Amino acid sequence: MTTYRPKSDFLGVMIERGYLADCTDLQALDEALTRGPVTAYIGYDATAASLHVGHLLNIMMLRWFQKTGNRPITLMGGGTTKVGDPSFRSEERPLLDDAAIQRNIDGMGQVFARYLDYGPEGARMLNNAEWLDGLNYLEFLRDIGRHFSVNRMLSFESVKSRLDREQSLSFLEFNYMILQAYDFLELYRRYDCRLQMGGSDQWGNITAGAEFIRRTSGDVVHGLVTPLLTKADGTKYGKTESGTVWVDPELTSAYAFHQFFLNAEDA
Repeated sequence: MTTYRPKSDFLGVMIERGYLADCTDLQALDEALTRGPVTAYIGYDATAASLHVGHLLNIMMLRWFQKTGNRPITLMGGGTTKVGDPSFRSEERPLLDDAAIQRNIDGMGQVFARYLDYGPEGARMLNNAEWLDGLNYLEFLRDIGRHFSVNRMLSFESVKSRLDREQSLSFLEFNYMILQAYDFLELYRRYDCRLQMGGSDQWGNITAGAEFIRRTSGDVVHGLVTPLLTKADGTKYGKTESGTVWVDPELTSAYAFHQFFLNAEDA
């Protein structure tokens, strides 16, 4: 737990509630938040029609971000879902077609609408397919790929742990980190988005994006991650596990949702 005493309301809530696991520069972010509204985003790949209990910290972080006077963006991964995030996974995700991805985005949007205000001056919901689908591969490699070191990408724990276990990592998945960094750059350029947030399993991807923006624009942006909501054995909740507890009441009833937390081990 950090001993830093923030001046901004948002970071005060994050620290008080135990939501803060790491930040690229806590004091600099705090100063930016005190100067005025900050725009931040969290990205969500559309691999299921709802969010699950493992996303609750992120959802509430976005809600508190908006309640403390800032502008949240929920970025739907219509483009990155076609690649698949390899972070701390033991195998490649099954790839979905465009229709399945859109159905999942629609379902996730209904969940977010219960927590965030998407009014004219409120939160934004965007889809990274808007800029990723039209990328020219050779131009992307020349203009974007040259800023990323393969050596450094291999050193990130999310990738290294999979290679250490001698589990396959496809070239498609290996590109995910670069695409996520490009998302951050696009949101920075289009919406002056200066903060990317997520769970601690995204720390490598988030810091890579912040460094990418620094290298290409010379500007400083920030990253902030929460601890992961984990099971008693330390494993994280996922969409592909059996017995997934969904946030959508159509998929997990309010009674089953309550019972899940009531019956969870204290650890």
